[in-house]
Amino acid sequence: MLTQASLRDCALGAALLLAACLPTAAQDSADYPNRPIRVIVPVGAGAGIDNAARITAAAAEKHLGQKFVIENKPGGSQRVGTSMVAKSAPDGYTLLFTSPSPIVVQEFFPPKPDFDPAQDFQPVANGMFQPALLIVRPTLGVRSVDEFVAYAKKNPGKLSFGVQGIGGEMHLTLEHFKKTAGMDITPVPYNAGAQAIVDLLADRLDAMFLVVPPIKAHVDSGKLIALATLNARRIEALPNVPTMAEVGRSEMTGTIWFGYFAPSKTPKPIIDKLAHAFAQLRSDTALATRVAEMGAELAPIGPAEFARLIERDRARYGKIVKEGNLAKQN
Repeated sequence: MLTQASLRDCALGAALLLAACLPTAAQDSADYPNRPIRVIVPVGAGAGIDNAARITAAAAEKHLGQKFVIENKPGGSQRVGTSMVAKSAPDGYTLLFTSPSPIVVQEFFPPKPDFDPAQDFQPVANGMFQPALLIVRPTLGVRSVDEFVAYAKKNPGKLSFGVQGIGGEMHLTLEHFKKTAGMDITPVPYNAGAQAIVDLLADRLDAMFLVVPPIKAHVDSGKLIALATLNARRIEALPNVPTMAEVGRSEMTGTIWFGYFAPSKTPKPIIDKLAHAFAQLRSDTALATRVAEMGAELAPIGPAEFARLIERDRARYGKIVKEGNLAKQN
């Protein structure tokens, strides 16, 4: 007959055996990574975010000892791919690489995403900062930001301004520009920046905020005109283009980040290993040169600093949406 003591001993033995057979979170973290890591990019291949993901992931692989496998999951204004990562296992083997839009912008617009951007993700590291430019077609006849604002005020509602995704960060930047400058400009939505550039070149679109890589050759050749950069300082790839602050519009200063995120319950030791690998990119001079040639800036920041940047952006974009009553308009 089994006594109570015997039963306790059996239960204890079974528990110890089960614990020995199941890997602990600490063991998983110590062994991490032991296989390739998926990086979900919520836009199509060839886009600026996609290129940034591939460049920074390839550079970080040698510091982590495993491959990053980029998977493009476009759709739903970046919500499809972002949702996939939010619902994935928090084991460090599925990451998100994205622009601010699904993390700090879309939550303010209906319909609500099926994930909580503030609760379902942990910041890992930003990949790079991507400055934006105010671009106009040459035939518009303006050569400065002041001339652009004056033209818009003289011709209310007639200027067409391309927006890649209503409810995205560039749309909100335009709305902020309209409000602070007192302009009436018509936003024209585009699914992809490439088509907007075609329309700018064909004089079917007047202006747009665009990042450097897809338009640099057109600016260099004079087919498009860059009036100013929203970056805090001039861009190395286009040194003659002034900043918005230089032309008296410091309220328009802002930079788009492209960054890595993990599901919220990913163990801290895994986040730390990933962050350490990306931090090594700061000393990669060849990578920094390549990124600068793209018109971007390689300045990796870790989880804590990245989290503070994200919260500042969430507050800034939320204020723009609220003050402009934009959620109801869209």
